[in-house]
Amino acid sequence: MTPGGFHQPRVLVVDDERANLHLLSISLRNEGYLVSVATNGEAALEIARTLPPDLILLDIVMPGMDGFQTMARLKQIKGSSRAPVIFLTGMEDLESKLKGFALGAVDYVTKPFHLEEVRARVRLHLQLAHAQTALIQEQSAKLRSLASAQEMLLLKPSDLPQANFSVWYESAQEAGGDLYDVIDLGNEIYGFLVADVSGHDVGTSLVATAARALFRQNAGPMYSPEETFQLANRILTGWLPPGRFLTACYALLNRNTGMLKVVGAAHPPAAIQSKNGDVRLLEVEGDVLGSFQEACFGRLNCHVNKGDRVVLYTDGLVEDIESGMAWGSSGDRLIDVLQEARNVSLNELPGHLARVLAGDSKEDDILVLAFEV
Repeated sequence: MTPGGFHQPRVLVVDDERANLHLLSISLRNEGYLVSVATNGEAALEIARTLPPDLILLDIVMPGMDGFQTMARLKQIKGSSRAPVIFLTGMEDLESKLKGFALGAVDYVTKPFHLEEVRARVRLHLQLAHAQTALIQEQSAKLRSLASAQEMLLLKPSDLPQANFSVWYESAQEAGGDLYDVIDLGNEIYGFLVADVSGHDVGTSLVATAARALFRQNAGPMYSPEETFQLANRILTGWLPPGRFLTACYALLNRNTGMLKVVGAAHPPAAIQSKNGDVRLLEVEGDVLGSFQEACFGRLNCHVNKGDRVVLYTDGLVEDIESGMAWGSSGDRLIDVLQEARNVSLNELPGHLARVLAGDSKEDDILVLAFEV
């Protein structure tokens, strides 16, 4: 922090060529940045742990741990995992560039580099990172306002018929903590969300109301499903009261390509009922939302065919009240019931599953959402 109260960005430069380190560090310090330097991957990791950078300039070709390995390790360090990485490379092949982007790099500079280009790219990506932080803070403020509302009108299948979905929702108390949403992302792409807020009181329903709006704000073609969860998690972690968290499952369906992407956050697995009646579960591991900043969310991609049906639900559907277990043999029971329900219409399927699997249970909210490809 400068004497005037402004945050002074720190840039970590990693390159085994000392001449490059010297040129880059002088050039960036002259621009007003704090600069840390490392000549190898291990030194970079140690610096990142003690002096978390706001941006990283990273050489790809280094002895020992190369830039790709270093980048993967940097993404695991708390405080540095979200720092944008610009990699320095003499490589012109597309495969190396794509590998860098796949690991999380935001840009690259080709050696031999021009200092003005490096300064411009550093400035641009620091501005973008700052803008995203400001956006998160703004959305957090909006959530505090939204949470004062008692409820939000839930989307009905008739409100978005082109999404071809149906839903069953029954809360255990007057205020429910389960939530769902269906988002039309355009061009025959739809997002289907089901989530469960911990707890069973009025406060739970307020969290669910705000969380639904939060997911919708951060869903769109510019974010992958994992990034939607990461953005939501960053805000929820700083906003949720102690002891609160969410489990969630988000399915992104592209009807043009027949691809289904499913992201999980410690939630029961989605189920696919194929047109011929076969059923399989999509097990996706992931951390809960809202408990800690450095959460990880798994993703599964699969091809689906026209007429296949996908079922998302909360644990109230399959929970074994007597044992207290939310999963296990209940998964086999769900598969059996879905196989027997191949001739049940899409509109009736969620209610049918709720009646057969949960019966008259009022111990937990029951939410079942089904959609057809």
